[in-house]
Amino acid sequence: MEGKLDRFEDRFEVMDRRFEEVDRRFAGVDGKLERVDGRVALLQGGLDKLEGRLTGLEGYLKGIDARIATLPTVWTMLGIVFTTWALGSGILIFAMNVLKR
Repeated sequence: MEGKLDRFEDRFEVMDRRFEEVDRRFAGVDGKLERVDGRVALLQGGLDKLEGRLTGLEGYLKGIDARIATLPTVWTMLGIVFTTWALGSGILIFAMNVLKR
């Protein structure tokens, strides 16, 4: 009986050492996880700053888009050019007819 008890104690000590080793490994893993958590928090802060800058840039681009939308289109410009040519030629024809008399 005592021999069985000695073997049980030996096995218990082996298991106790293994559990201590597992505990040490988990302690190392916990430290690494805390460092990772800190790095994730830093990344989150950087991403928040970047999101703020992108929001500002988006507003700025909307302002530029509104300015471009107010510019005349190609057809508007062609209409203006042809209208001024027609008015100019009309004035010229009128002046030539008046000066002929």
